[in-house]
Amino acid sequence: MDAKKSIIICILTIVALLMGSATQAEETKTMNCKVSCYLAHIEVLPVGDVEGHGVSISSRKGLAFFESGEVATFTNWATQDATKGKGPHQGYAMFTFEDGSTFVGKFEGTNEPIPKELTMIKGTGVFIKGTGRFEGIKGSYTYSGKTFTPYSKETKGDLYFDFIGTYTLPTK
Repeated sequence: MDAKKSIIICILTIVALLMGSATQAEETKTMNCKVSCYLAHIEVLPVGDVEGHGVSISSRKGLAFFESGEVATFTNWATQDATKGKGPHQGYAMFTFEDGSTFVGKFEGTNEPIPKELTMIKGTGVFIKGTGRFEGIKGSYTYSGKTFTPYSKETKGDLYFDFIGTYTLPTK
């Protein structure tokens, strides 16, 4: 009888462990939003090797409109190395929600000039930090869009892009 009890206890322990690990599995979620933003600050330094080559540092501010109906403020900080508007960019973006929760992503992508002094953008990123309900966020995202106005003191280089992310959060 002791051997049968030991086997039953082992089986129940294994089942309990498997059930416990199944309830702690992280669920993959998606988020989709449309971001509208403008250049809050930009500084461009000419490189001087070829016409139109410069490096820049900039920040953008705006709003992100999520499929869920939520709206978040959007802020990013980026650098760019471009010749006549074409080249790579990289930086960080922060989304801040009404409840105070945030997430931060690190991104890299490319700019491609299009007619009328506008620019197409696309790139990828990873979530690097979250607070509030996004604490412990892990995952990645893509983005693509374009400017709607060229940069000037009046228009501020309005930009619109689609953001699609896949992420997990730790179980609580």
